[in-house]
Amino acid sequence: MFCNKNMPLSKIIFNKYDTDSSGTITATEFKYMAYDLGYYISDNELEIAIKTVDSSGTGAITYDDFSKWWKNSDRWEKVKLTEENISILSTLSEEFQKFDTDKSGTIDINEFKNFYKEITKKANIFPGDEEAMFEQLDSNHDGQISFNEYVDYLSAKYKGDLSNYKK
Repeated sequence: MFCNKNMPLSKIIFNKYDTDSSGTITATEFKYMAYDLGYYISDNELEIAIKTVDSSGTGAITYDDFSKWWKNSDRWEKVKLTEENISILSTLSEEFQKFDTDKSGTIDINEFKNFYKEITKKANIFPGDEEAMFEQLDSNHDGQISFNEYVDYLSAKYKGDLSNYKK
C-alpha cells in the first residue's frame, strides 16, 4: 500500500499517518508521526506546529501543506521551539485570535482595521497606508491574513528574532 515507487516520500508518509483517510492529518496523527520519526514534541509545540504547517487555519494539515513543510530541510526546527519562542508565538496567537472576530482562522479586511491599530503600536511599525499594510501581510493575496502570514511578516521584520517583538 505504501510502497509505490512513483509516489513521493512525502505522500507515502502523509498517507501512512492520515489514519482515518480523511485527506488531512490531525494534531493527534501529526504527533504520532513526529514521535515515530524520532521527534517528540510537547503539547505546546504541537499546537504551534499545527498552526505553522496548516496554512488554511482549519486545524488539520492537507497534503499540500504537508508537502511544502516536508520539502524544507529544517522542517523539524520549525516545529521544535524554545520556551521563549513558544511564549512569543502563544502571545502572537492570542493577539491574532482577539481580532479574528468571526473565528475563521484568518483576519479579513474588516477585522484588519482594529488589528492594524494594535500592530502599529506593538510591532513598532509606523502608521501609514492601511491598505498597503494589508496587502503586504496577505502574502498569498487571498484577501485574508492567516496566522502564518502574520508570523512570517514579523519574522522577516525582526530578522528571525521574534524576541524583539513588544509584548
